[in-house]
Amino acid sequence: MMSDMKTASKKAAKKARVRSQKPLRREFTVRDMNRSGAELLEAARKLGRVTVKSRSGEVFEISVARPTPELVVPSMVERMRAHRQRMAALGNTCGSEVDVERLNKVIAGEL
Repeated sequence: MMSDMKTASKKAAKKARVRSQKPLRREFTVRDMNRSGAELLEAARKLGRVTVKSRSGEVFEISVARPTPELVVPSMVERMRAHRQRMAALGNTCGSEVDVERLNKVIAGEL
């Protein structure tokens, strides 16, 4: 029996190619930064720091900034508490039970 269909040979069953990753570079040019910014940022994330060189010879370093505990902003309640303490140290005698309506009238010049 003859058939029009060809059978797959062993040569046709090729192994799937595995892409090899490019090695991470530490040095880039301004052109690289413009055309392949994602590669530059990925290298900076993995290596911590990369350099970018311009045609004029300038060298720029790009590093990943890690958040530090000192940059944590205190909550609003803590800031208000510290503000009240500073005001009390300066001689502020108003308590928290101040009549807000009366104070607003004083500020507006109605009293």
